[in-house]
Amino acid sequence: MKKLIILLCCAAAFSTLAGCSKQAGPEENGAIMRFIPSLPVTKATDTAFEAGDSFGIYAVEYEGESPSPLQLSGNWANNSKSTFNGTSWTVNPKIWWKDDAKFDIFAYYPYNESIESVDDYIFEVKADQRTDGFTLSDLMWAKATGVERAVGDIALNFKHKLSRLDINLIKGEDYEGDLPATAEVRIMSTVTTALMDLERGEIEKNPYGTTGTIIARQWETGKFSAIIVPQKLLNQVPLVEIIVNNVSYLVSTKFIFESGVRHTLDITLNNDPNRVVINIGGGIEGWN
Repeated sequence: MKKLIILLCCAAAFSTLAGCSKQAGPEENGAIMRFIPSLPVTKATDTAFEAGDSFGIYAVEYEGESPSPLQLSGNWANNSKSTFNGTSWTVNPKIWWKDDAKFDIFAYYPYNESIESVDDYIFEVKADQRTDGFTLSDLMWAKATGVERAVGDIALNFKHKLSRLDINLIKGEDYEGDLPATAEVRIMSTVTTALMDLERGEIEKNPYGTTGTIIARQWETGKFSAIIVPQKLLNQVPLVEIIVNNVSYLVSTKFIFESGVRHTLDITLNNDPNRVVINIGGGIEGWN
């Protein structure tokens, strides 16, 4: 999928807790809502959506000229699922325009059919991010306000809501041989669940969440990445463990993971696993 993708979405004729709309319109009138989602340069993995990707859409009708609050159910459209098959999108249920009405549109990725709260949506990053777990941990959110039928296609500009940590392994002066083609990098001491307000896009670490270990994704020799819940590690804690040729290198540091920011950690390895040199790079907002 290119950066801009036309997504056809519409609403069904009745309302339920998730995935339905309050009212439908006649298909022959061509009053179907059309969306143009754009990614924040890239998704977590690459420049395009992949076959099997899906995200949810809520549509909230205005009360006259005043926006209505997003609710778990009873909206014009509730958690409609948009799924990409590699060529086109299938949306279920469809979302239709209502003449002379305005709407706020809320969208999030990846899709979850069992949302229990739109105020404190609980999202957990995957513990194993070596393959699909990396993309499925990339929580994104978009909003379009005050749209009406005359506007035409609705732009959905997705933004990353979590943090990304890129880890670069560097060969030290006394490191014998080349860096191995494969290694295992683990992120420790971070809470792995977040709470997000789907109406405002605000996110925070789950105050009741527990810390876990995340296995980072490897892109090439010495380059790894992981998606992390935004949080502050104000005390020095074991943060990264690198396992190379059965030797464990442990990195302890303070760190502040910011929402929507890509952080870089350069780690220089030496033969002595106790002599690890780290360099924390500046964060990049709107990371790709």
